[in-house]
Amino acid sequence: MADDMAWHKILDPEELEEGRVKTVTVGHQSLAVSHHEGSYGCVDNACPHQGGPLGEGSIENGWLRCPWHGYDYSPIDGKPPSGFSDAPACFDTDVREDGVYVSLPNEKPAPRTVSDVLVKTLTNWGLTHVFGMVGHSNLGFADAMRKAEERGELTFIGIRHEGAAAFAASAYGKLTGGVAGCFGIAGPGSTNLLTGLYDAKQDRAPVLALSGQVPSKVKGRGAFQDTDLEGAFSDVARFSETVHA
Repeated sequence: MADDMAWHKILDPEELEEGRVKTVTVGHQSLAVSHHEGSYGCVDNACPHQGGPLGEGSIENGWLRCPWHGYDYSPIDGKPPSGFSDAPACFDTDVREDGVYVSLPNEKPAPRTVSDVLVKTLTNWGLTHVFGMVGHSNLGFADAMRKAEERGELTFIGIRHEGAAAFAASAYGKLTGGVAGCFGIAGPGSTNLLTGLYDAKQDRAPVLALSGQVPSKVKGRGAFQDTDLEGAFSDVARFSETVHA
């Protein structure tokens, strides 16, 4: 079991004042680290109630209090008050001369996903730049792009409105002759791309539009942000297809 765990430095000496809590990220793990009565505690940053960020909370009357709904937990071992059962995962800490360390399970290699295959295919075809906005319905594809960017295969440029992403991709095509992508979430995030895509169509600039979509099991049933994107893009696009995982 010890081989499955590793120690990670999370704080420098004296970095966290007595009676305070802060958020620390190790790899893909977000943690809430507390300094209380001379001891350090480290728990999962997500409150078991509704996922509130415990590291943004405070220590009140000896309890680590979630900033969202006021749920309390021990700042050292994460245990809740009497009468409550839910508790965040707690991790061992060790105070050393050079700082505070936490013991965490070693991260397992993530399985290859459909999004990974799609992004790898696109980069193999020569796609190097994507402009867009990340949201709940495109997180898997966004994570696949993140990994491609870490490999040096892709550059993602975040924007504040999907329309700007489509215009940026259109401009990229006009200036370079190459294809750039624009990226949005399901529903209105994707329909916001349309004006920029029509700009590209009118000027015959190559653009690849990528969008999230609602889960297949609720598609076409009026779910939140459920939109017929193939229909929406049918006039502006030479090709439009939904990929099901």
